[in-house]
Amino acid sequence: MDIATVLEQERRHVEEELERHLPDEGEYPERIHEAIRYSVLNGGKRLRPIITFAAARAFGHDRAKVVKSACSVEYVHCCSLVLDDLPSMDDAMMRRGKPTTHKIFGVATGILSADALLMHAFKLVADNGVDVGADGPSVAKAIRDLATAVGSYGMVGGQHVDLEIGVRGNVDTETLEYIQTRKTGALFVVAATLGGTLLGVAPEELEGLRQYAGDLGLAYQIVDDILDAEGDAGEIGKDVGKDVGKATSVTVHGIEAAREKAARLISQAREALGVLDGDTTALDDIALYCLNRSH
Repeated sequence: MDIATVLEQERRHVEEELERHLPDEGEYPERIHEAIRYSVLNGGKRLRPIITFAAARAFGHDRAKVVKSACSVEYVHCCSLVLDDLPSMDDAMMRRGKPTTHKIFGVATGILSADALLMHAFKLVADNGVDVGADGPSVAKAIRDLATAVGSYGMVGGQHVDLEIGVRGNVDTETLEYIQTRKTGALFVVAATLGGTLLGVAPEELEGLRQYAGDLGLAYQIVDDILDAEGDAGEIGKDVGKDVGKATSVTVHGIEAAREKAARLISQAREALGVLDGDTTALDDIALYCLNRSH
């Protein structure tokens, strides 16, 4: 099967797990739980949890052992999308082909749903550690890594610098890469390594996954920038052209240079898989998909 078919099968599996680990529909307080479910269960590629499963395979572990970690990463991602779409951030009207969470539920409930998803993600990481019998230091490392990926050293820091750049209207290459490695790359890295941390995988293998996912995440963001400049909103499922005048790989380097850099990063990501002893086919296929995707 081609990678698109495999990813679609994996996506359906992830959807089932994401719903299974969310509050039930109609559970009190109903409105906030409805917003949480809307924020998560409204489509998406589910690439980050798929990477978590593929990494478990590369480590020689059953992916059932990392289901909760995979869900936690996607909950964090969905939390970030809700916040990014707010009027005070990107002021987006559409996400995944549907109205954004704050457009349906209001800004206050949107923010609370994002807060709840973030806390639920940390709970699931701890639960996952208990499930696999991880020792205390391993659970602490996993929670530390996720917290670092989310906070001011990760996604929040990248978003803050991005907003500052938007006000100033100019950016150098170093600052742009800082933004992209934190806003996007940090969560890719933790998606690839979280399960292995809980399962006690060898440090050198985790480092190989960090390198792979770091390059992959940066390339993914560059391709996202290209799609924003050239893509079709109907196919992509969100507003396009919203990054005109903002700091992106396209506005800083131009489309052709951005394409070349994405290809170079994907090549480096694939090379980094060489330190792993397990089956890295899925991770390699994901890298090629991220480079060539059209949405």
